[in-house]
Amino acid sequence: MKIAFIGYGNMSSALISGVLSSGKFNNSNDITIFHNKKKSEFNLEKCIFLESGSESKDYFDIIFLCVKPKDIEKAINQNINIFRDNQSVVSVAAGVCISSLKKIIKKNVSITRAMPNLCAIYNESITGICNSNESDTERKNYIEDIFRSIGHVRKINEDEMHEFTALFGSGPAYLMYFYEALMECGNFKNISNEDKSLLLMHLLNSTSKMLFVTKDVKKLRSTVASKGGTTEAAIESLEEKNFKKIISKAIEVAKKRSIDLSG
Repeated sequence: MKIAFIGYGNMSSALISGVLSSGKFNNSNDITIFHNKKKSEFNLEKCIFLESGSESKDYFDIIFLCVKPKDIEKAINQNINIFRDNQSVVSVAAGVCISSLKKIIKKNVSITRAMPNLCAIYNESITGICNSNESDTERKNYIEDIFRSIGHVRKINEDEMHEFTALFGSGPAYLMYFYEALMECGNFKNISNEDKSLLLMHLLNSTSKMLFVTKDVKKLRSTVASKGGTTEAAIESLEEKNFKKIISKAIEVAKKRSIDLSG
């Protein structure tokens, strides 16, 4: 089975690493990457790298579209020569729906939409995945296995993709933003910013471990936010400012943007 990737950014690189480490490919020459990168930005020994728009004699069973939503039509048209009937096409472009992709490709292809997140670079992605009705079962399972090689996979309906993108696709950035906010809090004479950053990362990591094993988050939180204490005062301040509603509104804005991108 031969695979092509159009685009070579962080997500494409993570997926390729997942494919190579999955044991499904004995020969990395079965993977071709069409790109607009400088030659110094990739290792030519791992796969076949071709400049976007280059001719290829290979028939690709699966084509991954790993470009930004605004570039998707240009990327497809630039490499239209590699698209054939009966292929499987996988898009990780946020907001671009299956029907739109079919109109651009103009071939009898089955399409999978997937929304991984940046944690894929550490094989810890959360990926939402949906398929067009005519998707071949064997290839569909094969594609899902590729995404499982970079983390967790959740099958969803296409009409849930906008919400999934807003919450889980963008999710790492929200947590990073919260981390940035905590970094701006507190001034310590004996704790450098470097040490403070490390402590906060330990805080987030250890808290996530507790969340994994608890069945009642509110009860767990109450063990920290004791009555009349400092933590309770901070939580009450957040509630007065409608912190949860602010977060919910932000997710809705991201969802709307995903819908807008779908055209």
